[in-house]
Amino acid sequence: MTINNMYYPILRARQFELIALRELAENKKTQKFVTPILEPVRTSFNGLNIAHKILKQHKQFAYLIVNPEVGETGYGVSYLEYLKKLGDDRVYLPAFRYDPKIQNNIQQYNLNNCLLICDDDIDDEDTNFKELAKQGKVSKFGIYGTNRNRSLVRYLKSLQKPCIRIDDLFKKEQRNSDYLEIDAHKFSEEHLYFNDEGFNGFSDYTVIPSEYNETGSMPRAVVIHLTYLKENEQIWIRHFTSTTNDSQANVQGKFAEAAKKAVDFCKSEGLNNLAIQELTDIFNKHHYPGLGVNKKIAIKNHILVVAKYLGSKS
Repeated sequence: MTINNMYYPILRARQFELIALRELAENKKTQKFVTPILEPVRTSFNGLNIAHKILKQHKQFAYLIVNPEVGETGYGVSYLEYLKKLGDDRVYLPAFRYDPKIQNNIQQYNLNNCLLICDDDIDDEDTNFKELAKQGKVSKFGIYGTNRNRSLVRYLKSLQKPCIRIDDLFKKEQRNSDYLEIDAHKFSEEHLYFNDEGFNGFSDYTVIPSEYNETGSMPRAVVIHLTYLKENEQIWIRHFTSTTNDSQANVQGKFAEAAKKAVDFCKSEGLNNLAIQELTDIFNKHHYPGLGVNKKIAIKNHILVVAKYLGSKS
């Protein structure tokens, strides 16, 4: 099995992130260009099981990081057992963050087509790492900090295996209300230049901060983060933010304020896709869907923006 898609969004495999992927797969929007990378943060497999059933039905593959670094999970034995139980016809493929213990796991569970995720502080002279990177069961690399560890990138490219650059693009503000003062700005150009720089794909955390936060509280402000393509094919982002942010009360009203700004902007700019249609429908019905759906819409929109661009170039 060979996965040659170009965009590899990293998601934490929480409820609304998995729902976003399910809905995209059901609508046949991502299979040709997108392979998500899931880093689970829950010990329950219920969400992953539901998503796997739907993704398999629609032939949408995804990588599952079996040794996640954050959340409730520990080292990846439970996720290795989980992949084993799914069988050989699963659509979840094994991905690892580099750890010297990985080699034993790959052999023990007879894994193939593994994605090895490499942090920018890995020493490319580490013999354990080099032995792992060279073995045939590792078929692809995801590389953080491609401008900070050029020797690592050069070494991995020399192995003639696909390399994906991983970038942390979303700048998180301390408070949601801080986005009110931020104008639209450039979000990404990686989709334009990854191939020119010798990479086979690119990855980001969509419009979610890479820094994981387990706890959450009722926000004083509601923000809808939407990316879109400019005429020069750069991806830009706007943060549509509520204005009555003096207390935590009336989240429904805050969502309506942010949604009106977003819907009006998309209409004026002629922006439309499944995510924008969903947001528009919610706004027109004066419905408050909850902050999880808000995040789902933002994730779906960004993946659709990237997929549309890649589709236009295929």
